[in-house]
Amino acid sequence: MLTVNELFSGIGAFRKALINLNIPYEIVGISEIDKFSIQSYEAMYGKTRNYGDISKIKKLDYADLWTYGFPCQDISQAGKQAGIVKGKTRSGLLYEVERLLTKSVEDGESPKYLIMENVKALVGKKFIKDFEAWIFRLSELGYETYWKVINAADYGIPQKRERVIAVSIRRNLHKLFEFPAPIPLKFSFRDALEEYPDSKYFLSNEMYRFCTEKDQYNKSHNIGYRFTLLERERELQDSKNYYGKRRTTN
Repeated sequence: MLTVNELFSGIGAFRKALINLNIPYEIVGISEIDKFSIQSYEAMYGKTRNYGDISKIKKLDYADLWTYGFPCQDISQAGKQAGIVKGKTRSGLLYEVERLLTKSVEDGESPKYLIMENVKALVGKKFIKDFEAWIFRLSELGYETYWKVINAADYGIPQKRERVIAVSIRRNLHKLFEFPAPIPLKFSFRDALEEYPDSKYFLSNEMYRFCTEKDQYNKSHNIGYRFTLLERERELQDSKNYYGKRRTTN
């Protein structure tokens, strides 16, 4: 039975992965402060012990695995890229993971494994030094780390979603790690769409204009998300059944 601490748990994506892989597990605790994320998490998995605000946790109870998809807002190209600044930015909460991990090592309770997830920009030109410093710190704390930029589209999900995954293994376990090989994509985004969805799910004209203008701005500044209409919606956008409303995909 794998025991787990989920830091920055959100709605429990790491837990869902364990379920999908049929790995026996027990959640020792999560750390989450967003009330809507907590509501969603407990709606799916039931009442779960929550350590609360990570900056106020003195120590974590032992668990074999810690997961930490720390906040990406200050790293992502869609944000202001304020960086990983201790005590000042949301992405700087990574230092709270360092603090708690250091405490666990000092107490002889260091986890066997760590799994990190974050946006691709973390290993881009602007933040690669911060990432390398973090990997070095993990090494000082006794971990070998393997990392890779993984695209969800290479693992059965019809979305181009690139994320950095870092797997750290406690050095005294002497285990090597290899990322799984990509698998063929058999399911497309269009396969999941209804042919004629209710208009209440469509963007208003005002939101459509906002997205279009935002897309133009982002393209000119090489930041943020992109906005395009699906071809089907181009054909139907003038239809009387759609009342000028449109659907989008990122």
